[in-house]
Amino acid sequence: MSKGRLALIASSLILISFRICAGEFPDNWTWDDQPKFRADHAAIEGKPIRALSVSGWIGGSVKAEDMKGKVVVIDFYATWCGPCMNAIPHNNELVAKYKDKGLLLFGVCTDKSGQEKMAEVVKTHDMKYPTAADPKLISEKNWNVHYYPTYAVIDRKGIVRVVGLTPDHLEAVVQKLLAEPAP
Repeated sequence: MSKGRLALIASSLILISFRICAGEFPDNWTWDDQPKFRADHAAIEGKPIRALSVSGWIGGSVKAEDMKGKVVVIDFYATWCGPCMNAIPHNNELVAKYKDKGLLLFGVCTDKSGQEKMAEVVKTHDMKYPTAADPKLISEKNWNVHYYPTYAVIDRKGIVRVVGLTPDHLEAVVQKLLAEPAP
């Protein structure tokens, strides 16, 4: 087989695997209303989970070993964000419904303003999952957070499957990934 043909086959397989992982959920399931935002998030999808730089955990801390073999949802939120606050009850429901099936959901409070209110928000909104602050906005940058809430969903193998998901599509993605075999 010629080198050109092998290169074509290899690039086709890479493209197919990218579509399976990175483009498997419809773009209209995300908040990404600008091509740059979608491109930034697509660049993360299909790859291993990115680093988080957080501190000040409330409700328990989450370590890398806690994520192994779990479907992980990271809710990047801001304390001043109405849609973020409105999503907390649904997040609580997902945790109650799927925790024993392998779901790990946690929040990352980010943005330049409002992190000092994180503890108050946790209490006032009865957040039933761990959350931490992103004081230096490193996680916000690593995960290309352009708006709030930004959900990132990682599969049981530690691969980012979708970033930017809207709250109303979160449960469908969680169900799909929980149905996949554990590594």
